[in-house]
Amino acid sequence: MAFLDICFIGNGSHANRIKKIISNIESNFNFIEHDRKVNLELQPDVLNSDIIFITSPNHTHIDYLRKLSKIYQGYVYCEKPPVNKFEDLEIFDLINSSKIFFGFNYRYSEIQEFIHQTKDKYDLGELININIHMSYPFSIKENYQHSWKSDINKSPSGGIENIGIHFIDLSVTFLGTVKKVFLNSTNINKTGTSDDTASISLIHENSSTSQIFVSYATLSREDMSFAFERGDINYNGNELNAYYPRETFNNEGLSIRPPIVLSKSISSELLSSRSLRNCINYFINIASRNDSFNHDFFNKSRISTLAMLGKVEN
Repeated sequence: MAFLDICFIGNGSHANRIKKIISNIESNFNFIEHDRKVNLELQPDVLNSDIIFITSPNHTHIDYLRKLSKIYQGYVYCEKPPVNKFEDLEIFDLINSSKIFFGFNYRYSEIQEFIHQTKDKYDLGELININIHMSYPFSIKENYQHSWKSDINKSPSGGIENIGIHFIDLSVTFLGTVKKVFLNSTNINKTGTSDDTASISLIHENSSTSQIFVSYATLSREDMSFAFERGDINYNGNELNAYYPRETFNNEGLSIRPPIVLSKSISSELLSSRSLRNCINYFINIASRNDSFNHDFFNKSRISTLAMLGKVEN
């Protein structure tokens, strides 16, 4: 890989995680740090860099993307969500889709690998439903009250844009374009002005469905279920399990839960960190080869962002 100048706009804990991943890649990188506070006055060393990472708070993404779309020629990695207001979706028509990449890292998680491995080995049929429950009681902590994530002016969609967007995108990745969205959002703990809890149901073009529940208010729980025509895959925060076949009965002829035919132990922390690592490695590999990103990936980012906002393509 060639020597690359990499600039970070936003230098919090997530930026540090990404820098650590990049530092483990066998290549030469020079990190350039932009002002930690929101500052649209981009210095020459920023604009002359090969890569810019936007890891600043959600509400700042749009201003940086607008600015960079006019004056920057390099590669951009922008954390999810690309935007958090419906009126800002026009940015998708202004930016160069071949050089912009959004941080939907669960596209690169071991869930995909496990599902493909299981489908190759067993006749699961088509994926017809995804059901996800992700909750962490962040809103009971004092630092939540001082976080931009609790401020409706900075995070207008609350939990759905901070947690839910990952799993909306995972659903879009597996099941495709969304034709209907049903979104309900509420503020349970009221320790901030932004909604801390939300549920969203998606109906996809192929008539498959997804249901996602996310919360900063309820107890810690991580569950993902992928229902196929003739099998089932579940993740419980510690283990991926595949159940098969559908035609499993007890001695009385009643259908029962099929046996586990494939299993993989992986903690939620490891699942998340590895998916981020895979995502960053993919991005750096494309940028270092001066290659282009797949437009389908760009389009899925738009579909996922629309769904997060309770909208679909006209």
